[in-house]
Amino acid sequence: MLEKIGTLKAQSKIVSQEIHSIDLDPSCSYQLAFHLDDGWSGVLDVYNSRVSHVHCPPPAWLSDSNNSADQLHLRKPSWLSTNSIYAVGSSSDHGIHLLDFFPGSSSPSHVDYNEDIESLSERTKLKKENRFVPLSEGVTACVTHPLNNTIVAGTKNSSLLVVSQKQQCTSDSMLEQ
Repeated sequence: MLEKIGTLKAQSKIVSQEIHSIDLDPSCSYQLAFHLDDGWSGVLDVYNSRVSHVHCPPPAWLSDSNNSADQLHLRKPSWLSTNSIYAVGSSSDHGIHLLDFFPGSSSPSHVDYNEDIESLSERTKLKKENRFVPLSEGVTACVTHPLNNTIVAGTKNSSLLVVSQKQQCTSDSMLEQ
């Protein structure tokens, strides 16, 4: 199915890879995320049977990562419960990718995303982008809390790392409660 994405096919050689994980998006029932052996992630739109989103990080040998064994570990990503964000451990760096797989072409991971058009659009008030969260160890598995989206990342060194947003009060009335 990845071969059908013309812009992707023009940029890289697409080779069949082992699927490490598949999971339905809890906030959009027709999106099925997949994560492949080479570190690529994407979304299959189950209504149209086509890949709608894709994230293709560079191979580990292009980065400063000296540990090619990192690629041999299975990785288990996880959906955040809202906004179609997919958390996946990096195959080449210590950290996790937070991928914007929001339905529609305004997502930076969408196969039809056009950065020039989206930057001019009035409907995109917030800048949408994929983010990388650096961590102290390589991540093999992620799970997210269903209510507050705290991410717990399991590592290659048998550690559990917690990634969460800071909660801040925005007014004095909240402090009095």
